[in-house]
Amino acid sequence: MTKTMNKIGQLGLVVFVILFISCSNGQTKSQTETKKTTETIEHVIPEFEITFPETEFKVEKTENRDPSLGNILITNWILQGKDENGPFMYFVAHNEFPKKLKDLEKTESNSLEVAFQAMLTSSAVKLGGTDFEFVNIEYDDYKGMESICKVFNGDGIIKSRVYEINNDLFMISAGGQKINIETVDKFLNSFGLKK
Repeated sequence: MTKTMNKIGQLGLVVFVILFISCSNGQTKSQTETKKTTETIEHVIPEFEITFPETEFKVEKTENRDPSLGNILITNWILQGKDENGPFMYFVAHNEFPKKLKDLEKTESNSLEVAFQAMLTSSAVKLGGTDFEFVNIEYDDYKGMESICKVFNGDGIIKSRVYEINNDLFMISAGGQKINIETVDKFLNSFGLKK
């Protein structure tokens, strides 16, 4: 069991990597695009909507491939900056559900829950997260998990959600120093798949 938990934890640590490339506006809607090569057909990102807060800062987008997860494409959209309350960050991460996790899910009944917890923890620990609280959630009958933790030595929070939606993983996070929880929840609640 411990060996399985370590495998899942390692997957969680590498699933969501935050990098930065410029994107043009404060409200992001994904665009479906299929690229064909002689070797593979790219995974199509499901169309979704989310409303980033309006600030002087821009939403930035990156794409990165992870060879340890079968060369899957990890796409991130991030808005970060600083205001009178201190630093803040809002982001969405998407990638195809890793085959390693699919295979593990067939043999370990709680593997998805453990993986969700590892993903939520690993992304926040990089930002100094402590005192984690987790709760299982759903989005339109899709399984998910929400976490909240303290950052900035207890002077701020990060709240995150992760969902398995068909063959995709989405992670949505918001937080900062002295940030308003209603603003965080408004961002998290604005996530939705386009019908």
